[in-house]
Amino acid sequence: MARATPGILTYRRADGAEERIKLRQDLTTLGRSDSCAVVIALPVISRLHARIELQHDRYLLFDAGSANGTFLNGTRIDQGAQLSTGDQIWLGSSDVVLTFADPEETLVMQPNILPAALFIDEDARTVKAYGLPVQLSPLEYGLLLHLAHNPGTVCTREGSFLAVWGQPYDHATCEDALNACIAKLRRNLRAAADSAGQEPPQITTVQRVGFRLDSDVAFAPHASTTSLDRARGAD
Repeated sequence: MARATPGILTYRRADGAEERIKLRQDLTTLGRSDSCAVVIALPVISRLHARIELQHDRYLLFDAGSANGTFLNGTRIDQGAQLSTGDQIWLGSSDVVLTFADPEETLVMQPNILPAALFIDEDARTVKAYGLPVQLSPLEYGLLLHLAHNPGTVCTREGSFLAVWGQPYDHATCEDALNACIAKLRRNLRAAADSAGQEPPQITTVQRVGFRLDSDVAFAPHASTTSLDRARGAD
């Protein structure tokens, strides 16, 4: 099926380098085998891991019977799933991330209207940067939520650690864990912002004190008690 501009996959390698792959064919295979159109030679990936098909001018993602699964925005798929700009594809684990973009889809977006730098839905426990989903671990999400509830304010290391881990902060034993969490949080926010072509949300380190969120943040309205009760009743 001919298209004026093909979809694009962006793969960020372990060394930080990015590879952009244009989906020029109606069928694009992904896997460890050299016979695949997109080859990622990592043990977590099956020889033929997943495929992307162009159907009726939209791209669909399928798992190809992989051992470790194919995930779309953190959810494992067991049937075809339609792709949209900003979607993140994990192959086998969250360590292998490809970001999808459809240039033709973005043509219908309204110009001059930029989503919030950060948007947090606490009911769904989801985060978006400039409208694109951000994949965060529970610890990273908890740390961002703590900072977001105190924007422009320095959150101390002690307070941040207590809010996320639920334990008192001890410099000798807790510093490395907190530093690693803030580094991963920044990296994941940057990945989403890069896909949107924007500067990443800014988390400033205040030496020997803590961290400060220096970007605008918006929160989704909380679901009403009635809505939550209905949701629980549907489980």
